[in-house]
Amino acid sequence: MNQEQTLPISNQLPLVTSQPILKKAILYKLDSYISGCGKLELPCLPGMLDYYTNVLEKLFSHLGRPMSTKRQQQLRQMLERKLAEGYNVSANAMLVIQYELVRPPKKGMACQITIRTPSLGEHYDSWVDNRTPPLFGSHPDAKVLATVAEFGGNSTKILDIGGGTGRNALPLARMGHYVDVLELTRAFIEQLQKAIATENLSINVIKGDILDPLTRLQPNFYQLAIATEVISHFRNVEDLRLFLAKMSDVICSGGLLLFNIFLTANEYVPDELARDMAQLCWSSLFTSEELTIAMEGLPLVSVSNDLVIEYERQYLPETAWPPTSWFESWATGRDVFPLANGQPPLEFRWILCRRV
Repeated sequence: MNQEQTLPISNQLPLVTSQPILKKAILYKLDSYISGCGKLELPCLPGMLDYYTNVLEKLFSHLGRPMSTKRQQQLRQMLERKLAEGYNVSANAMLVIQYELVRPPKKGMACQITIRTPSLGEHYDSWVDNRTPPLFGSHPDAKVLATVAEFGGNSTKILDIGGGTGRNALPLARMGHYVDVLELTRAFIEQLQKAIATENLSINVIKGDILDPLTRLQPNFYQLAIATEVISHFRNVEDLRLFLAKMSDVICSGGLLLFNIFLTANEYVPDELARDMAQLCWSSLFTSEELTIAMEGLPLVSVSNDLVIEYERQYLPETAWPPTSWFESWATGRDVFPLANGQPPLEFRWILCRRV
């Protein structure tokens, strides 16, 4: 006789015919066939912790994997730690969240959080690969040309900080000026050096970052230093102070420093979230008081202060305005505050200083 006989019905588990219970069992089994994964990339803005946590909670609930209270707390703590870590490394840092549905008998979502920190140079390298030139405009800044004209002649020693592909440096060299360009983006340097060789221009290209302590420039040498669309990448007043101090060292007595900067308008005081968002949009903003503090004790005196968008619109040739498709939105602060029926509380301004 076969010893693996079926147990008597009386010894088996009770027969289940309840439709709700059976459906629940089917859904449990069905979950073992369901698979799915995804990825979110979020800017590392610590001030968005509550918002990001809510986004993930809603996403996981929508996918049928709601989080327990304990799991929500764990996820929030992890997000808080990673956001701070990424933000401290770079304003361009991204939080990468990869998630995957787990199968029964496990529950919920498997989640991995990492940080991606592309450098500013890598960002700009991608511009060369993916955007149609000219990347920053086809004409030099009107304010730059007007400032150079104050020296007269054609042999001014000029330092172009963050000179890019040479929008200002190339025309200045064609006019006969001596130009040193400090640039950190590999692809920009390659384009600039090619143009220099083709036209045999008097331009010296230096690879480096003005905020890097190892970046050394000739002291007391330049009659004019320009930094266009550079300070918009700075992170704090300490960066601004370091930049101004370095410029004070390399500009000779009586020389000029021209830079543009986003300043708050009408006594607006930005909170941390606004400052973080401005950095993310390459529109780092400062108050007038912070600019004064950064200049305190340095041998620099302010000569003029002009609204960039009004000055350039007035003095650039009509065919050169706007310089790029993105310039007006960016220069008016709408990249940070995309207001349809109002003016953002920041202004992009030309600051001209003299080295005393």
